[in-house]
Amino acid sequence: MNELIKDDGQTKLSKWGNSSATRIPAKLIEELGWKDNENLAIKIEHNTLVLKPISKRPTDIHELFAGWQDDGKKDTEMDWGRSQGHEVKW
Repeated sequence: MNELIKDDGQTKLSKWGNSSATRIPAKLIEELGWKDNENLAIKIEHNTLVLKPISKRPTDIHELFAGWQDDGKKDTEMDWGRSQGHEVKW
């Protein structure tokens, strides 16, 4: 990853309103697989600032199955085993 940083591998912390901001080089963002406007968790570990993408959880069934491809196999019912809780009796 270090070979992707063409400058001296440094960035500058600048004032941005009541907070501070810095720029992350595009090559590093690409290497990490991050996207624009991605939500990040931020914390301090061993006196080092750590940024980590927040995994987005689906908010509805449409988001949950957005990438699902139907294989078309629906010839039998699935046996889920014996009831374990308060399942509806059929």
